[in-house]
Order: sequence, then C-alpha cells, then structure tokens
Amino acid sequence: MHQQRAHRQWRREQRQRLILRLAAEGKGIGEIARELGIDRKTVRARLRPTARERKRRPSQLEAFRPLIRKLVNEDELSAVRVREEIQAVGYTGGYSILTDYIRRFRQRPVVRPHLRFETDPGVQGQVDLSPYTVLLGAQPTPVVCFSFVLGFSRWQFIRFVAHADAHSVCHSHVLAFEACGGVPQSILYDRMKQVVIHSERDRVIFHELFAALVRHYGFRAVALAPGYKEGKGKVENPFRYVEGNFLAGRTFHDWTDLNAQAQWWLRERAWVRVHRTTQEQPLVRLEQERPHLIALPRRDFEAATVLPRVIGDDFCVAWETNRYSVPPRYAGQTAWVRVLEGRLEVRIEAERIATHPLQATRGTRYVAPEHEAEFRQRTTSRHLLREQFLRLGSAAAAFATGLEQERKGAAGYHMRQILDLAERVGAARVVAALRHAERYAAFDYQAVARIVAGKPPRTSAALQPHTLTPTNLGSYLKGTGTHQRSPEHYQQLAARRRRTRRQDDDGQ
Repeated sequence: MHQQRAHRQWRREQRQRLILRLAAEGKGIGEIARELGIDRKTVRARLRPTARERKRRPSQLEAFRPLIRKLVNEDELSAVRVREEIQAVGYTGGYSILTDYIRRFRQRPVVRPHLRFETDPGVQGQVDLSPYTVLLGAQPTPVVCFSFVLGFSRWQFIRFVAHADAHSVCHSHVLAFEACGGVPQSILYDRMKQVVIHSERDRVIFHELFAALVRHYGFRAVALAPGYKEGKGKVENPFRYVEGNFLAGRTFHDWTDLNAQAQWWLRERAWVRVHRTTQEQPLVRLEQERPHLIALPRRDFEAATVLPRVIGDDFCVAWETNRYSVPPRYAGQTAWVRVLEGRLEVRIEAERIATHPLQATRGTRYVAPEHEAEFRQRTTSRHLLREQFLRLGSAAAAFATGLEQERKGAAGYHMRQILDLAERVGAARVVAALRHAERYAAFDYQAVARIVAGKPPRTSAALQPHTLTPTNLGSYLKGTGTHQRSPEHYQQLAARRRRTRRQDDDGQ
C-alpha cells in the first residue's frame, strides 16, 4: 500500500517536470496536452503560478490585546470579567476567540489531584469563609465572604461581613436558608473558631450559639479533619469564581452596595450559568433539590445579642458605656436592644424605632439628626412637655388647656417649672394645687407655687363661669398639704368675690 502511494507520487512529480520542460521549449497548453495525453485543464493547473496568499483580516482582538494582557496578568481577571471590561470600551467579538487567546499566555495553576464525590438532593451543604480586600468608597477595606453551597445543585449563597464572629456566621446561615427555601440534612465545615471551639481525639465541641442554630434547624454539622480542604471542594472552588468573576475590578460605595451587588451577581450570573460539572444551571437543579430539604421552622433563629433597656429621659438607651438615641416620643418606655455585625437596633415589640452603628468610644452620647430635630420641634411646640405634664392626671389636662390659651408660647416654661416642683414636693400636692389654680384661672407656675406654699393665687381680673369657686372648698382642698391657709380664709375670699360680682352685675 505504501509502495503504491509512493509510485503515484513519483508519477505526478515526473509529469510535472515534463510539463514544465515542454512549456520552457515554447509549446502551448494544447500541444503539451496532446503530446502527454492528458487533459488541458491538468496542464493549465500545473503551469498556473502559485496563488498569492489572501490578505488576512485583522482579528477583532487586535486593538485590545495590550488591555487584555494587563487585565489578565496584572489585574488577574477571569476571561468572563475581561470580556465585560473590553466590551465596555468597544469590543464586539465572541467569547471563544478571547479564551483561546488568553490560554496562550495565562499561567495554569498547579492542581492537587483528589477524588470527586456527588450527593443526592438535599443531603449535603458546605460552608466556608474567605477573606478579601475590596474598594469600599475608594478605600481598600478587608472583608470576609461567607459562602454556602448545596452539594447536589451547586446553588451558592454569598454574603460579605466586616468581622466574621459567631453571631454574623450564624446570621448568614439564617439568610442562606431563607434564600434557598430549606436546610440540607448535613453541612460540612472546617474547624473554624466560629463553629468549633475545641477539638478532641474523637469529638469536637461546637460554639454554644452555633450549637443552638443546629438544634433550631435540625441539621447535622460535620467538622472535617484539619487541612482536608478537598472534602468541601464544592464550596472551596467557587471562591475562585467569586474572586475572579465578581470582586475583581469592581468598586463599591459601602457595605450595603457590596452585598446588593453580590445578590445581583448571584441572580444574573452565578445561578443561571451552566455549571461545568453538572452541565445544568444551579437555579434549575435547586428546584429539583428543594423538595428534599428540611422545611424551615416557623420562627427564624435569632443570632443577635438581644437585651432589654429602658429609654431614658434623654431619649437614649445605654449599650456598654455609650448611649444611643431613639425618637423622643418613646422616652420612658422599655425597649429591646439588638446588636449584630456592628449595628445596634432598638425595637419596641415588633417595630424597629432606631438604628445606629456601634461606636468604639466610651461614655459618649450619640443622637441621630432626625431624633434631635424631632426633640427640638416637640420641645419648642410643648408637645413633649405636655405629654409629661399630662401624666399628672385629669387636673393637669384642664390646667394645660388654660395655660396654653393664656400663656401661648411660654406655656412650655411653666409646665417645666411645675414638673420640677412636683419632683420636689410630690405629685399629690401639685395636682391639688392645679385644681385650685384652674378654678381661679391662675394659669402660671407662680400661682401653683403660691398655692403649694399656702398663699392665695393672684387671679385674673375676670373669672369665666366655669372657673367659679366651688361651694365646699374645705373638702376640695383635701390633699393639698399641711402648709396651706385655713379653709375659712378661702371661704371668706370666695364670699367677697361673689359680692363683688353681684355688685358689678347690678351696676350694669
């Protein structure tokens, strides 16, 4: 067979030499064809000059090659991120031509071989943490990425925190379980301190808060042997995908923007891509896996530190050595303070009334601008003082109405002075004095103070009908204290005023 091919090749070469020799002698194509007994087209093909190489069109990558090399070698971006960056500056080519070019110069990492294992739907999840440095508000900021992956579907949940303590790790579990709609039967961990606080030969001791999380959701926590990262490769490997396809080359305004973009990236990129191993979209496989997950309990697990606090008169709650403000209208009430991931929330029942970032200072009062503005508005318009004043009872309500009508803008000053007086001499004596002063239309602090001190008030020039002195003044003044004028004195004063009023009416 080989000899036959060699013979055919030798004959072709001999024919080519004859054609070229006859052509050199000046014979035409027809004469050469007749002499050699071959087709004219064959002679013409052998005599045709070598076709010039067609001019190759420049590749669409040509103008972007320097930028691509920079993005790959210096910025260490993945091909997906490189494509996004060069598309932003005009690249319209395909993805495969880009990856072929990148493979020519990108260094391949050394991979340690290990066995791959697959699990049935709902059987297993994996959790891990990874530190990064990202640009938050143009400032390099260290962050920690919490990652949760379901083994069957490869569905992934990520979340970034400043400090990965046990509270934030447990809270991230809660958010991940809510996002996927259930809990796998077991979850693999390395021996991170937020999960395992002590290891022994045949067992591990879990963190108290994490152990409570496990009991609440009913899954089994599996702590892998130290250094056995291949055991949870389904969560280890996606960190490279997160770093190369999400974090690389991006900047973020703040923590809220960082996590918001992370959730957008999961929805638009990670969950809908075709996974290399399963050859399916994680979101599609999640629908197959969700029925096999442990159902979520009715109540979410509380991973924060929650303690009761009384809101002080300065409309602040105390935490450690600092004080944090709430809306002034809640002063005096009992609230629940919830602290998690560097933020303090104040709640009354189910309502969140204030949020503050935790401060590292000591002995400082932090008042939110909106709380300060509300306090000034309410204090200036006497609302806050009026609420405190009305706690003295119905007598205070009637007196406050007359005080505001007569004193206008100065009513707040008189309320404050009367409240201070009640703290010094007791609320019972002040309440009785308010009733008495209201009958005399003596709407000011000095009148109330004189009654408490046992002196008659300086009344208005004309009494309204509803302010006439009661007939049984002795019983009316019960509880006003021992330092009062005698009831007979007030009876005489009332009689004189009635006579004066009759005389005035007769004169009219």
